[in-house]
Amino acid sequence: MTTLILLTLVGVFCGAPGVCAAISQIELLTLDQALEMAERRHPQLAETRALVDAASGRAQQAGTFPNPEAILWAQQIPFQSYPVPDRQYLAGFGQTIPLGNRLSKAREAELLEREVRLRGLDSVRRQLRKRVHGSFATALYQESAFQAQTYITSGLGMLVTVTKARLDAGDVIPLDIARSEMELARAEVELRRSESLRKQGLIALAAAVGDPDLEVKSVEGSLEVAFEVPTINSLAANLFTQPELQAAEAGVRASTARVDLAKAERIPDVRVEALYHRLEVSGQNTFDLGLSIPLPLFNRSQGRLREARSEALAAEARVHQLANELSSRLRESYVALTTALDNLQAFKTQILPKAKTVLESAELRYASGDSALTDVLPIRRDWAGVHLSYLETLREVMQSWAEVSSFLGQTEKR
Repeated sequence: MTTLILLTLVGVFCGAPGVCAAISQIELLTLDQALEMAERRHPQLAETRALVDAASGRAQQAGTFPNPEAILWAQQIPFQSYPVPDRQYLAGFGQTIPLGNRLSKAREAELLEREVRLRGLDSVRRQLRKRVHGSFATALYQESAFQAQTYITSGLGMLVTVTKARLDAGDVIPLDIARSEMELARAEVELRRSESLRKQGLIALAAAVGDPDLEVKSVEGSLEVAFEVPTINSLAANLFTQPELQAAEAGVRASTARVDLAKAERIPDVRVEALYHRLEVSGQNTFDLGLSIPLPLFNRSQGRLREARSEALAAEARVHQLANELSSRLRESYVALTTALDNLQAFKTQILPKAKTVLESAELRYASGDSALTDVLPIRRDWAGVHLSYLETLREVMQSWAEVSSFLGQTEKR
């Protein structure tokens, strides 16, 4: 009975949306895997692909010839129920015939709109890759910072052990024990904070790949990635190959096609009707042929043409504005990358080795009883700060490279 009640409760809870949803897990996620998962799973890409397909459907429909119409007429039907000798019946077909090249212009305009969507898909994919790259860099930095904070906490634990040994030898006062234990407690607080930030970084990475329910246990990679930085001029030469700018230029072509379509729509369509006409009075079968042409007296599509021309001018202005923004973004990211690389080189060749030498010397002197705890604690804090600043610089390099590398003109798959 108890088992039955338990199973019933589980069924009730699992019936609630999202309560027992299966959460996929991955133990170790690399950058290449994250990028590939984003390509397959991200809903923004799925939405953009669907919009491309919708544009293809509009292009297919735009060039379709109008359907014919079946026509049935009964004339001179009486209100009273007595026969009328001159009752007449008509039956036939009507067909609207577009004049000029309106259909071809409409199809051309929709095909160019489809090209805008395709270029937009490339832009979304490029932006998504940068977002995943940046989120992965942050997650990898938080992973490295957590490991560094673990090492820092372990070192302070050893310092407490050494201080206790010196207290037993009568070399330090009890206040030094309290001070060293306080430093250890502060380090443990920072360790817990670092672990929380590490978990948050992994959650943000899962959201960046488009699967917030994905549980990433850890990331694998190195912040110290070797790459060759191209010159700013070579990157600027690829500016007009950027998907965002190509999408904007495709928008200009589409707007120009809308102007041509608006001009073609000023020519009215002709409607032709062919009818069988039965004359009840004489019992004769006749044939009627009709032609109707709209007279553009009131609606000459001037407003539509004005709208299309203004939108074309706006599209051209967007291209210039976007080109300015891309150029500015390229130069800003290039300055950030080169500065981060210079700082990284300074850390690796000067700051880190010297900080390590100073710390090892200070801890050796303290362990041998040649210095006080107040001498070694500031040095250890400085070393910890230097190491974390080094990791932060590595993250800046990786994020800046993700931005700069998008200007390399690499071909993305669709």
